Amino acid sequence: MKFQVRSEFSQCFYSMRASVKVFVLIFLFFFDLSAYEVEFEGIEDCKILELVKEVSQLEKLKDNPPPTLVGLKKRAEGDIAHILQVFHTDARYQAKVKYKIKDNGSSILVSVVPGPVYPLATYDISYLQNGEKKENLPRCPISFKDLNIEIGDPATPETILNAEDLILDHLNLQGYAFAKIIKREVFADITAQNVVVKIEIDTGPLTFFGPVKISGLERVSKSFVYKKLAWHESDLYSPEKIEKTQEALDLSGLFKSVNISHADEPVENEFMPLTLNFIEAKQRTMGFGLNFNTQLGPGISAEWEDRNILGEGQKLSFKTDLWANWQYGSLRYLIPDYLRNNQNLIWQLNYEQGHRKAYTERAISLSAIIERRLNKWVNYSYGVMYKHLLSERSENDGTFNLFKTPLQLKWSNTDDLLDPSKGASVNLVCIPSVQFVPPTFAYCINTITTSYYHSLLKDKSLIFAAKLMLGSIFGAGRREIPPPERFYAGSQNTIRGYRFLTVSPIEKRRHHKPVGGRSMFVYSLELRRRITKDIGLVGFWDIGNVYFDAIPSFERRLLQAVGVGLRYYTPIGPLRLDIAVPLNRRKDIDNYFEAYFSIGQSF
Repeated sequence: MKFQVRSEFSQCFYSMRASVKVFVLIFLFFFDLSAYEVEFEGIEDCKILELVKEVSQLEKLKDNPPPTLVGLKKRAEGDIAHILQVFHTDARYQAKVKYKIKDNGSSILVSVVPGPVYPLATYDISYLQNGEKKENLPRCPISFKDLNIEIGDPATPETILNAEDLILDHLNLQGYAFAKIIKREVFADITAQNVVVKIEIDTGPLTFFGPVKISGLERVSKSFVYKKLAWHESDLYSPEKIEKTQEALDLSGLFKSVNISHADEPVENEFMPLTLNFIEAKQRTMGFGLNFNTQLGPGISAEWEDRNILGEGQKLSFKTDLWANWQYGSLRYLIPDYLRNNQNLIWQLNYEQGHRKAYTERAISLSAIIERRLNKWVNYSYGVMYKHLLSERSENDGTFNLFKTPLQLKWSNTDDLLDPSKGASVNLVCIPSVQFVPPTFAYCINTITTSYYHSLLKDKSLIFAAKLMLGSIFGAGRREIPPPERFYAGSQNTIRGYRFLTVSPIEKRRHHKPVGGRSMFVYSLELRRRITKDIGLVGFWDIGNVYFDAIPSFERRLLQAVGVGLRYYTPIGPLRLDIAVPLNRRKDIDNYFEAYFSIGQSF
């Protein structure tokens, strides 16, 4: 009996031990996984490897493993489709992926056989219209070059899909507004190891601009909108003309929102009606400010503007700046689209008076200027001006009646008006001037200003900027030219660090009085570093001078200045504080430093 009991107990004990082992194994299999490592083999291209890691859940979640080996296997199996998709984007349609879980789930080996790159063998396009194949469509044949594809290049999905978009874009530009792809066949031939693409496109009918419906206008008249349209009714449809119209309406500043839409299907006789919906912006502004200028002292400014005074975008504005030693006022009236689109007529009445170290001036001028925008890079203007000028406390006191014909040409491809980070600009100004009341004389003021901007870092946080400014006055002698019309430098934009408008030839016998010159040379370099989103620092070097003769004489000393600046970036441009030190300080004229506070970069 004892033996029998012992035997049964022993049998039961061993049975329990076996059960415990099984339980432990089951527990370990289902419930006891720690963080694991992932290894990828067979991928030699670093970029592809990075993409694989980006889509791999095994890689992304390796520090957060599933509770069981079953879950880990499911995660690995789910990765296969994602990894294959990565290789498909590289035109490797025969890639193979497998995985192996090692060391009870502590590491996973993902093995990849990339397979060959499949080239594009053929790309066939069939055009249909009303369900019938057409051999002579589109009007202008579309080449592979137009689609950025070439037979024999890797047949990546990106290339194939981009080509489809380009086909539709080209058809739109030819007047097929309702073209659409109705069938796409992309066949990866495993035997030939290449890709065959067949596209069927329904071009729809040639479409023409139809009647225009306008809604949402309040103060703006419909005639203003019609002037901005880049097309006429019955013109062949063109998305470029719609984009050009959208841009012109946005640039007018009269609208908060502009939406141009058309029907989804062609209408009778292929004429497509369009609807223009507007939300008008606020069209009147008023401003008042207290100012302080390190060169002019405290002052006040005020401005008022109505950008739609007569309902067709006519702009009337008034602005004044009043300082202790200088006062300025301007009344401006702009007529948009004068005689033709993108051409404005500007009437302007200016008055200014004040005291400079070189002279005392009182002047009133009236001008009529035609300003035309050729394209997004080029503007030019021309016009006439009458200026009545009184100059005192100068070497040529008197009253002058000047007739001028200002000419200006601007070219710029910079990316921002107030804070450019790349591009260049050129501004050429020519102002022939005639004194038509005896004693008569004539002269021509010419300036050319060029600037260049280059980002030294990809995030545009470090910008190199350079500016060159040349000026010359031909014609009458320096003593005949009214002193306020001559060149002077020394300001926040022309050779910082020197006393305001005193960089010029100097008459030492008259208390170091600047007399102005007939030519000017100014060169500036800046290194602009953005420290945070809102704060930036600038280091700068300015060099230049003003000369007696119409051609700069570089035998005369060039004045130099260096400085640092602080920038605070706002939605309307950076607020600027510059401190400049003159390296060639002139005794009894210049201070040890000059400070400048303004908005926008110095150039």
